[in-house]
Amino acid sequence: MQPERRVRLSVIPTDQRDRFDGANMGYDYRRESAHGFDATLDALEDALQRHGFTSVVVRDLQATLASKGFNIKPIHIYEVGAASGPSPRGAEMPGVGDARFRRLLPCRINVFVEDESVVVTALRPTLLCRVFPDESLEDVAAALETVLVTVVDETVR
Repeated sequence: MQPERRVRLSVIPTDQRDRFDGANMGYDYRRESAHGFDATLDALEDALQRHGFTSVVVRDLQATLASKGFNIKPIHIYEVGAASGPSPRGAEMPGVGDARFRRLLPCRINVFVEDESVVVTALRPTLLCRVFPDESLEDVAAALETVLVTVVDETVR
C-alpha cells in the first residue's frame, strides 16, 4: 500500500472563503464542520432532504482509490438533484418548474478531511451558468446557490 497522499480540493484563499460578495467569489462555498466525518455525512443527507434535494450519486473516493492501492483521507462527492415527488414541508426548491433549472443539475457537494478538520464545499451554480451565456441562467443559478449555501451551513452546525 502506498503512503497517504494529500489532496486539496479548494484553491480559494482563506480570506475569500465566505458567502458570495461579488468580486471575491470563489468557485466553491466552503465551511468547516463542527462534527466528525460520518456525522457530517448524515447531517448533509438530512439537510438535502429538508431542502428538496436528493443524492443522485455519492462517490467515496477514499474507497475507490484504496481499491487501487492508494491511501487518502476520506472524501465523498455528492451529486445532488431535485427530489422527485412532493418536497418536504417548508422546502423551497427555486426554479424547479423552469426548464433552465435542469441545466444546472446535478450540483456537487464535497465532504472531505483536510488537516484533521471535516470540510464541506458546494460548487457554485452561478459559475456554471457562465458556461451557457445565452441561456440567461443567472437568476435561477443565484436562487439555487442560495439554497445550497443554506444546506452547507446547516450541515456544518
